[in-house]
Amino acid sequence: MHNCSTIIIHCIDFRLINKIREWMDQNGFKNDTDVLSLGGGIKELVDGTKEIQEFILKQIGISYNLHNARKVVLMQHSDCGAYKTNYNFIDGEAEFAQQLEDMHTAEEMIKNYYDDIVVEKIWIQMKDPHGEEVEFTNL
Repeated sequence: MHNCSTIIIHCIDFRLINKIREWMDQNGFKNDTDVLSLGGGIKELVDGTKEIQEFILKQIGISYNLHNARKVVLMQHSDCGAYKTNYNFIDGEAEFAQQLEDMHTAEEMIKNYYDDIVVEKIWIQMKDPHGEEVEFTNL
């Protein structure tokens, strides 16, 4: 069996892929992580259909059972198109507040299925519209 410590769930946004990989390398996740990349990150886990929610939880379960991963890192970012299509945020603070609430909800959902799993939350603040400069914050 192959083991890894962590499952990282992040958005598919192409602007952030290189920065997320750099962050993973700098924080000891290289070669020790399963990665689940979804439009909006955990958005569909929180407000998707039951079938989509079950699919995402099943993917976490595969890593949990097959690779013995016992930590999930939820990575959400500012200027997320998946969120902007469903919400009319008045500013960046409103977007952050919604995504933070969703991260807490996702954490509860994941722990309901896998009670011994640790969930960490990371906010990625885009400093420019191209994702060339970003800031990662542990929440």
